Amino acid sequence: MKTITIRDDTYEKLLKLKRDGESFSDVIERLIEHKDFNIDRYFGILKNSEALEKILEYSKDFRKSARLRL
Repeated sequence: MKTITIRDDTYEKLLKLKRDGESFSDVIERLIEHKDFNIDRYFGILKNSEALEKILEYSKDFRKSARLRL
């Protein structure tokens, strides 16, 4: 057994991911192994977010600059 130090915000995130009967080691192991990975849960995650706006803006600028190089 090892003791690790994590920030309070990281602890809160792990606590939210923790399932009934799981230890924090179980949560970390599950996240590392991705055995329950399902891409469907990420669909729409950026909807109505500032990050999506930035990505779209960058994409438009990138396409515009690519056309200028041709």
